[in-house]
Parts: sequence; structure tokens; C-alpha cells
Amino acid sequence: MYYLELSDVTFVDVAGAGALAAAAGQLGDGRRFVVRRPPAALRRTLDLLWPGHAGIEVSVS
Repeated sequence: MYYLELSDVTFVDVAGAGALAAAAGQLGDGRRFVVRRPPAALRRTLDLLWPGHAGIEVSVS
């Protein structure tokens, strides 16, 4: 697991979300990014364009 603490990030556009999804797609079996407290725009974009991506776990706490 790779943890990304994003609580200080205020905005991520679709290109940033796409880069995260592409990087997560390159991870080996069983590995994933745990994105902690991402900006709302990133959560919405991931839900819309990459729902249920196995390589990304979003944690709001």
C-alpha cells in the first residue's frame, strides 16, 4: 500500500485524477494507493470516471 495524504491539496483536475488512475494501474497485484482526505473534486472525478478502480482506495478520515 502507498499512502497519499492530500488534506492540504485544494484542487485536482481530471488530468491529475487520470495520472493517479494510470499510476494505480501500473501497481503490482494486491497493491494500491490509499488516498487520504482528498479534495472533493478528486473524489467526484474518480467516482465518475474510474468507479471501483481496484488500485485506488479513498479514505476521507
